[in-house]
Amino acid sequence: MRWSRRGFLRTTVSAATALCVSRGTAVAEPNPSADDTPGNLPLPLNPLRLEPVDLRRFIRLGVEHIYRGAIDPRLGHLPYVRFVLTDGPGYSNHEYWGSPHMEGRFLDALSRCGEVVDVPCDEEAVNALRALVHNSLDNSWGLPLWNLPDQDGKKCGNMHDCREVLLGLVGLARWKKCERSLELARNLVRAMDKATSETGGYPSSLLFMDGWRLPPEPGIVNYTCGRAIGALTDYYRFTKDELALGLAKRFAGHCVKNAFTPEGDLSDGAGAHLHSSTGTMASLLDLGVLTNDAHYVVFGRRLYDVFLKRYRSSFGWAKESKNPWPHRGEANNTGDYIEAALTLAQNGAPEYYLDAERFVRNGLLAAQIINTDWIVQSDAPDNEDMVYSRIRERAVGGFAFTTPNGYHSYNTDLMGGALRALCKTQQAAVRNEGEVLHINMLFPVDTPEIAATSQLPKAGAYEIHTQREGKLRIRLMEGVAKDEISLTINGQPAVSYVEHGLLFVDALPSEATVNLAFDLSNRHTTETPLGWETCEIDWRGNTIVAMTPRQGPVTLYGALPS
Repeated sequence: MRWSRRGFLRTTVSAATALCVSRGTAVAEPNPSADDTPGNLPLPLNPLRLEPVDLRRFIRLGVEHIYRGAIDPRLGHLPYVRFVLTDGPGYSNHEYWGSPHMEGRFLDALSRCGEVVDVPCDEEAVNALRALVHNSLDNSWGLPLWNLPDQDGKKCGNMHDCREVLLGLVGLARWKKCERSLELARNLVRAMDKATSETGGYPSSLLFMDGWRLPPEPGIVNYTCGRAIGALTDYYRFTKDELALGLAKRFAGHCVKNAFTPEGDLSDGAGAHLHSSTGTMASLLDLGVLTNDAHYVVFGRRLYDVFLKRYRSSFGWAKESKNPWPHRGEANNTGDYIEAALTLAQNGAPEYYLDAERFVRNGLLAAQIINTDWIVQSDAPDNEDMVYSRIRERAVGGFAFTTPNGYHSYNTDLMGGALRALCKTQQAAVRNEGEVLHINMLFPVDTPEIAATSQLPKAGAYEIHTQREGKLRIRLMEGVAKDEISLTINGQPAVSYVEHGLLFVDALPSEATVNLAFDLSNRHTTETPLGWETCEIDWRGNTIVAMTPRQGPVTLYGALPS
């Protein structure tokens, strides 16, 4: 049977889930004034990142974007794939490869966000996303197939999506206690094992109803197997299903053998899609920690420190592709580096917290779409392929592809890696270790042990309230000098000392208000991100406040003084 994409969208999103498609008339907003065009952009993409940063604020904006901007209530909450916001009126659209890829990412992100912020749950949207994920597995293969036909009208699936679907199912099981999702996750792991048991990897990345596309295309190892390791370890932690752990180890061995050189560099088998390779890096580190296997930790750390380092900047901009073009960076890749840095920092190398915090404050938050005045709002009516209505409002909270200092484009799958990284950073900011309370990164937190507020990057001020006695350790950002620190406990100067960037307080009373103040260093650096010209950068502490040149009309950072 030949599938018609237009006919499919007209009649149903999924016959198996009986999702109702409704048609509403969109209310168009007026066109912007001349001052709102990209050439007259009044603010950077995310001006809020220079105000006192609370990660929970940006996580909430991301959640709101998923619920109110990134899914289409006309089509059973089918996710949009692409937001086209430049070179004409802005619009969003659906594409065949976006489902279940986007649903899995959204559900994984929403489940993690629910652990760190108090956000309302849109049950109608979550149930629709769940139905779409479940429906993708309703086939004889037990592997995810797209909910929309491909460009040739055929039912097809990409094994790249196994990671997203498994993460989404585990998220539903953990967040919503969904037994059906847990059952489907178990079945999916077995289908993945069966499909890869003969050679260690998939016969191809593309699976049709009548079989695999053969011969296999080059460079699919990390694209299909490597990036799935982290989803398998996530599922194993929740279920203790030994098959998943065994499959994660097999995928890891398959990748190390076929996607990397003996020294640990990327080989042709890794493919050009760097998110798959950075995701493999983060997954290998996670697997090494889970199994206490130093081989994977050493291998992953070498990727982070040496062979993948060339594709990122010191401020967290991370290149999307190994190919010479495009040179855009991807928020998912930045998220992978942050997750990898946190894994290393939490397992014997705490200096990597500095990377994680710097990448969050710059590479990730600078890529979040907050200011949308530059988007041209059309009054054209919505249609099946393009949705114009409320595009400025709906774009707020997304995480973009960027150049080192400019907006490039936006696809909704970037929400997954960005929100995962923000949530993991929020959870890692404070660690309680016996009598010692560790402040690993200077973000606001609110836990049973501690409530902390921060004025960074606007000012060097961090306030802690705690009701437990013991010891306190605070990791300082780069460039904070010992003689520039002021510390008081309950309003009185406190005894402390600094070693290797860590501030020690050895006598914390049972009820304490700790005020830490320090001068924020101003510094100027130059850097040449891969594929781009040299950037001139002004920093305040570990936050970029200005950069030149900018690439395109929508900048990320303010301009340097002339």
